[in-house]
Amino acid sequence: MRAARGRRLPSSLSRVATAWWGPVALGAFALWQFSQTAPGGHDDVVWAAVFVPAAVLVLVVRRRLSPTEVMALEVLATALFADFQNSMAGGLRDLHLYLNAGAQFMDHGAVYTTVAIHSYPKAGLEYLPFLYAPPTLPIFGLLSELPRGLADGLWVAGSVAAVVVSMRAFGLAWRWALLALIWTPIEQGLFTGNVVIPSLLVLAAAMRLGGMLVLGPLLKPQNGIVSLWLIRERAWRRLGGGLLALLLLVLATLPLVGIDLWRDWLNGLSAYQESQQHLNGLYGVGLGRYLPMWAFLAIAALTLVAALWVRGREGLARLGLASVVASPSLWSHGFVFGIPSFLRLRAEWLWLVAGMMSIGQWPGPQVALGIGVAAWFVKGMARPENDEKAAAGLGRRPLHPLGSATEPWPSDDCPRPRLSRSRGVAQGTSGRTVALAGPGLIGVVSGPDRHVENVREGRSGTSASVAAIVDC
Repeated sequence: MRAARGRRLPSSLSRVATAWWGPVALGAFALWQFSQTAPGGHDDVVWAAVFVPAAVLVLVVRRRLSPTEVMALEVLATALFADFQNSMAGGLRDLHLYLNAGAQFMDHGAVYTTVAIHSYPKAGLEYLPFLYAPPTLPIFGLLSELPRGLADGLWVAGSVAAVVVSMRAFGLAWRWALLALIWTPIEQGLFTGNVVIPSLLVLAAAMRLGGMLVLGPLLKPQNGIVSLWLIRERAWRRLGGGLLALLLLVLATLPLVGIDLWRDWLNGLSAYQESQQHLNGLYGVGLGRYLPMWAFLAIAALTLVAALWVRGREGLARLGLASVVASPSLWSHGFVFGIPSFLRLRAEWLWLVAGMMSIGQWPGPQVALGIGVAAWFVKGMARPENDEKAAAGLGRRPLHPLGSATEPWPSDDCPRPRLSRSRGVAQGTSGRTVALAGPGLIGVVSGPDRHVENVREGRSGTSASVAAIVDC
């Protein structure tokens, strides 16, 4: 009996350690980071004063608290505290930067800064260099003509709607889509009015409107990485449609912006890179701030290759994260393009990443990015098919924003493929596998809008129906 108890005790301790390592690790990290945010300010104590009562309240009301629920409360406390710290001043500064550039455009003034800067503008951060492509200028110019309060309100309302719609497209329930507004990277994007928030719609709609990915580089050059998914999927029609839309947009705005502004834009990007050498703060928390340029480029290239190694939803999610890793200038709101890849993590890893990115200080964001990429290769970090079952033998389902779904862009939302038996075509938008079977046709196609590969036809003239199985 004693020997059996002796064997059961280490086993029980092992199960408890396996289940509770996440809350311990995230709590310790939060206390360590907040102890350094304001020397002598005891922010770590304030964070604990927010988290502990919330955890006790939930425990009293529900009479149970799983490890992942504890981590979710830790992330909530971290996000709320970080949101308060980071939102004391400078509201909508990025939007006002765009509006200032738009006003300069409307007044035929200089829009782009083509020489390096050596100090921050004394008038405020909303006067930093404007970096977006010329076709965006007519839009910001029109917005600048509106009363400032009206322009601000329209932009914020549209950005909030973009977040909610994007989270729903990724597969989050309404309550999680609304709670996502509190998560610090999203909240900071909303608070500063950064264009990355509305541009998240491009990634969210990629399964249905993949051609929109081609327009992404107009806002952020690194978004071009995500558009490589269309090439990897051989989605030639959607790629062609996106390129045509891009060409038409450029041609339509060319009479307004001219050729010189395109030249100034390219010179401005080069000048901004030089400015980063004088003002390291312009790197934000990007890897380029901490590593030699060759090391940063090597990591970005290797991450891109690993992202292109797979296809379908997973490939698109990986490319979103790869675009974050490759960002030469990265701020908190820039992490939102990694959301689909983070959602593929097991619950404990997801909450750890969400908490680290909420604090936003070295080494949290960098470690979080490393975890996201490592999950592509390390078994057990990505969410398995049966993740909704008992966690670590404790008999409780891990708390995960996707619920029972195992990956973003749930398959339930995939449109049925349009099949042509005569031509052997499977026209779907799932981006993964469409298998065709029937007396007249057997074949498999990978990727959207592609001809069936390895087609084997049966008796000619058969009128039997063709069945389709879609693995979105």
